Amino acid sequence: SQPSRGVSLLELLIYIALLAGIMIIVSDAFISLSKGRGRAEARNEVNAAIRFAGERIRQDIKGASVVTTPILGMPSATLSATVSGTTVLYDTLTGRLRRTEGVESPVFVTGTNVFVDVPTFTRLENYNSTLLATTTAIQVSMRFNYNASSTDWTYGASLQTTVNLR
Repeated sequence: SQPSRGVSLLELLIYIALLAGIMIIVSDAFISLSKGRGRAEARNEVNAAIRFAGERIRQDIKGASVVTTPILGMPSATLSATVSGTTVLYDTLTGRLRRTEGVESPVFVTGTNVFVDVPTFTRLENYNSTLLATTTAIQVSMRFNYNASSTDWTYGASLQTTVNLR
């Protein structure tokens, strides 16, 4: 019988190099997947916040009998309107959009993971001399950013809309 032959140092180094190469490729794939998931999560959360806030503001403006803030020619960081006899106020606190209805406590419209840059509400009026009527609209502009702890998850998008009062 032949004596058993051990593994040479060169063979061992080749095996270690191959394993290290495979580990680097696998770890890079996991890191890429994690970054992609994080970006998708940030994008989904920001877009959901924009849809929710935009629809909530639209409903309040369309249902408003009077918009007291902003006034014509003076863009404002707040929106104040009378909806069904109750004052509704939109403003921001520490980067979060909030809605206050009457004397109730403010309710945050955006979650803790999405920050809102200072919103801009602008009153637009158009006088129709044929109908002798003025059409009033509120232009809403604000930027939403994901509160990312990692630069890989950074994402932001803007809400730009104009809503006519009924």
